[in-house]
Amino acid sequence: MKAVTCLITVLAAAVGPVQASECKKIHADLVEVSATEGCNAGLASCFLGEVDGNHGLRGTTHFAADSARLGPATSPSFISYSGPFEYRTAYGNLAMRETGVTTSGATGVVTAYQEIVGATGQYEGASGHFFVSGKKGGGMITTFIVGEICYP
Repeated sequence: MKAVTCLITVLAAAVGPVQASECKKIHADLVEVSATEGCNAGLASCFLGEVDGNHGLRGTTHFAADSARLGPATSPSFISYSGPFEYRTAYGNLAMRETGVTTSGATGVVTAYQEIVGATGQYEGASGHFFVSGKKGGGMITTFIVGEICYP
């Protein structure tokens, strides 16, 4: 019996400490507008928004693409883009990297993937990702967010 106990102890030590994390499923509505005022310092334009979601994801947002490319020849009306996206809430901020595609022009569709790259407040140390999808028109981008935030 003592040999079995020693073997279990050795195997547990070899595996290392278990890192438990708590993940929360996120669901939210996001409405954004193109802006030339209220953008982060040094930016001439950006997208400012309001997010209303669960688990405290309620507040304002900021996005500005730092790269973009025209879509492939088979989808000429699409543009791919990427840039830093920020969620600013009463509980802390989430810094994301957003990569997505959208139709060119004032109306159409948008879909994107956002990955957490930094966080403050209650989100500090969090990891996770969001999928953002919706429509643009009437001067607004209206999307729905699903994803998860995992806490260490």
